[in-house]
Amino acid sequence: MADSELHAPAPPPRPAHPRDRNGTGGALARALLLLGIILLPLGLTLPMLETQRFIFWRDAYSLIDVARALVQGEDWLLATVVIVFSMVFPALKALGLIRLHLAAPGSVSRREARLVETLGKWTMMDVLIAALVVFTLGRSGVASAAELPGLYFFTASAACLMLASGRIAAGHRRVV
Repeated sequence: MADSELHAPAPPPRPAHPRDRNGTGGALARALLLLGIILLPLGLTLPMLETQRFIFWRDAYSLIDVARALVQGEDWLLATVVIVFSMVFPALKALGLIRLHLAAPGSVSRREARLVETLGKWTMMDVLIAALVVFTLGRSGVASAAELPGLYFFTASAACLMLASGRIAAGHRRVV
């Protein structure tokens, strides 16, 4: 054997927790997170529901329109529930997921990883609130109601953020 083969430098040590270049949860988590963040404003601003009274009068409502109408009608409790669970909570959840997705594995405590999992499980509460809004508008003497793209964008955003949350939490749980 050659002397150079005996004294070859050892390969550099591998980190204890290799970092995926796509962030915690991998490329799928990143794609789901980005898609959920893109779809959320569309779900909030595009009409979710179209109501028709008689044959002539049609109205389309987005989630923001519903919240605005509840505030203007001074229905504070329902307005607060809709705003907090359908607007503020999803935005905060997306920001938290971004932070955890970009955090190095092992740098997040077990408590933080469980928190993001819990947030992911509560994601469908957003959709439940939207469904309650649709139900409330539908029973308010309206002859007919039809769902519009805003409802689908909002639901897809909630599903993407929920799935991203699960992948990101699993990535942190493996190393914690």
